[in-house]
Amino acid sequence: MRKVFHKNQDGGVALVLVIWIIVVLIAIVGEFSYSMRTEINIARNFKEEEEAYNLALSGIEQARAEVLTAKDLSRMFMNEEDVLVLDPDAAEPPARNTELGRGRFEYVITDEEGKMNINKVSRDQIRALFNETVGEIEDIDTVLDSIEDWIDDDVLDGPDLHRASGAEDDYYEELDRPYSAKDGPFDSPEELLLVKGMTPEFFQGSREVGEEGEYEGVGKYLTVYGTGAVNTRTAPKTVLEIMYPGQADSIMEQRKSGAPTAGGGAVSKFFRIVSTGYSADGEIRRTIRTIFKKNMDKLETVYWNDNTV
Repeated sequence: MRKVFHKNQDGGVALVLVIWIIVVLIAIVGEFSYSMRTEINIARNFKEEEEAYNLALSGIEQARAEVLTAKDLSRMFMNEEDVLVLDPDAAEPPARNTELGRGRFEYVITDEEGKMNINKVSRDQIRALFNETVGEIEDIDTVLDSIEDWIDDDVLDGPDLHRASGAEDDYYEELDRPYSAKDGPFDSPEELLLVKGMTPEFFQGSREVGEEGEYEGVGKYLTVYGTGAVNTRTAPKTVLEIMYPGQADSIMEQRKSGAPTAGGGAVSKFFRIVSTGYSADGEIRRTIRTIFKKNMDKLETVYWNDNTV
């Protein structure tokens, strides 16, 4: 017995097939469109990151030129806006925010020798810095002892003997990510984060300084460059209060008037530049941190980090 298909049944099947084909095509087109948008965004972000990076490089080069063309660095000083002025005779503070092409860059120059050299300062001076920038720390002796153990060369006391609250290899090699004690001078202030008792908060400070319980952290006041003498023309007041007890206010007043300060006249050789480049819309930026040493009319790069956040 034959089955009979009516025209409306045939049309219904065809309609269902057409709808399914349209759904599949829409899904394919949607996926393709999404993939293309993703690829375009990736390409655009890569392009704008490269632009921002090169803008940051431009800031580095402009800062280097500013230092090289300064006539007398022994007269440089920090003004009331905490901007390092390399040429005291200039009518206006230097413009360190520049538009270039489709984006812009800005940079900051600081004198590394206006900071405390962690390899040169005393235990009491480090303690004072923690008190000023972090506050009273219950286990501060752990940090201080561990810093001294980290720096000493272990020639006299052996590799496993440490100060009362300090640490040597036996402590560091038992950590989840083990390493050995340095037994030598710090190569960067950030190396402090490897020392027993030290925390990122102690180093970097809290995110919002000024609120109750918030603090600055020690990192911004430390360096590993220079002879250990502090340039009083460029040092922050916190550093002056520690290195020149009782003289900080007087030095700050002398700086305002342009008069020579205690320890003034020293010519700093190490400078830090932090340069940030911004894309056209400002949403993408790249930051480069570098430190260079000025030797006569040449600049030697001693530190470079272009992966900072």
